[in-house]
Amino acid sequence: MLEEFTKEQVETLKKIADNPIFRKSQPFHVTKLTSLNELKINICHFYDITQDLFLSNRKDAILVQARKEFVHHAVKIKRVSTETIAKAMNRDHSTVCYYLKKASPETDKLLQSFNDSGKDDN
Repeated sequence: MLEEFTKEQVETLKKIADNPIFRKSQPFHVTKLTSLNELKINICHFYDITQDLFLSNRKDAILVQARKEFVHHAVKIKRVSTETIAKAMNRDHSTVCYYLKKASPETDKLLQSFNDSGKDDN
C-alpha cells in the first residue's frame, strides 16, 4: 500500500510548496482607520508584490488573491463604495463586483475578530 514518490514527483511537490499561495502565514491585519492607499501598500507587502504589479493587467494567481483581499477589506471593513475601490485599483466597477462574489475566508475571520472584540467591551 505504501508507495514512494519518484524524484520528479518530489520536485513537483517542492515547487508547489514554495508557491506563496500555499505558504502558511499569519493572517493579514488591518485596522478600521487605515486609508485605501495604506491598505493597498499593506496588502502588497503581505503578498510580497509591488504596487505596480498590483495595479497591472496581469492575472497571476497571487495577484488575483491580493486584489480580492483588497476589495473584501475595503468593502467589509472600511465600508468604501465599489466605485472608489475601482478607482484605487485602476479597474472598472464590474471587476470589483466580481471579486466581491468570490469567498474570502481571511476577511471573514478578521471581521469576526472585530465583532468579538466589540462584545468584550460591553
